[in-house]
Amino acid sequence: MKMLIAGTMAALFLGSLKLHAQRSDTLRFHSEAFRSERSVVVHLPEFHRYASAEVRMPVIILLDGQHDWFIDPVLNDIRFLQYTHEVPQAIVVTVPHEDRVRESATDSIAQTGMPLLELLTVELPPLLAPYNPGDLTVLVGHSFTASFALYAYLQAPGAFDAVIALSPLHQVDRSLPLVVERLASDPDRRVLLAVGGADRTKDGSHNSGLVNAVNAADPERAEGRLLFREYPSAGHTSLPIIAFPEMLGTLFMPYALRDSLAPVDDNYQMITAPPPVDAFVRELETSWGFPGTSLPWDLAEINGLLSRLANSGYNEHVTALLRLAIELYPNYFGFHAWLGEALLEHDPDAAQAAFRKALAVLEENEGNDTEHTLIKAELEGMLK
Repeated sequence: MKMLIAGTMAALFLGSLKLHAQRSDTLRFHSEAFRSERSVVVHLPEFHRYASAEVRMPVIILLDGQHDWFIDPVLNDIRFLQYTHEVPQAIVVTVPHEDRVRESATDSIAQTGMPLLELLTVELPPLLAPYNPGDLTVLVGHSFTASFALYAYLQAPGAFDAVIALSPLHQVDRSLPLVVERLASDPDRRVLLAVGGADRTKDGSHNSGLVNAVNAADPERAEGRLLFREYPSAGHTSLPIIAFPEMLGTLFMPYALRDSLAPVDDNYQMITAPPPVDAFVRELETSWGFPGTSLPWDLAEINGLLSRLANSGYNEHVTALLRLAIELYPNYFGFHAWLGEALLEHDPDAAQAAFRKALAVLEENEGNDTEHTLIKAELEGMLK
């Protein structure tokens, strides 16, 4: 019989998903905070549709959703940093403004009743509930909305786990000392600040004010939880394009480093034998930790780890991890098919059941293009 999914077909299928297929939903609703009709756009990774309720992806909220020059490159940054395993699969929400200055410029750091804050903290969560969001929420803003993001962190500290503020200036001399004070006692939160070059043709109108405010806030008190970087080559409007990828990658560095189980040599053979299955699974689940929460195991990570184990002949580990993968992503046919292969020699009845499940999941969740027709034919060929 021909081995089906563990080889290049699975890799090609996963690769095509990561590069091409994503979904966006525009949600229109009446905002009590603004007393008007508003909208947000929810961007979902392809893998989201395969996931069970146990897979709770982080949320990244992008303010200034009305500006294509800002949103488009930032969305692409997220997408391709996910492809290179520097950023986890996430639910990304873009929030457009009708009047960004009026909506985001606070009168004071202590101001209450900001409609935008109410929209983000009261109205948005129920809208996102059907997407099964995780505990981690990142708020991203630029210029006025960056200053608002710092205000939002102070006013609703439980709502935002991280803030990426690109060239904030409005009231930063008042907000940053309070941000540092909050971070000093909150080990699970992060605030990342960026500003462009000091030259007037770059980000000169914001650079000196933000640099002075950061220095005056005594950022060492935050014990590394406040990150500030200058980008001399960046102008005010080009800063998001230049700085955001590094800011986001820095925030999620623990995620990027976690896929270190089962290292292999140049011949793709494991360097050392893995621990027993139960211990290996515990080690794997521990690796999902992130400050204050955990980030779910994603399909690309699963595929990579399974292929390393399978290539070195650790079939017991492969079988156990496939069962875990199916709990997390029951709607992805590939894991059911791979499980069938893993069981084929020592439990043919269970293997046949897995192949039948793979075929049913394929027909329910995938299209009828040429690639899926070929996969269906191969699955049918595995059935007795």
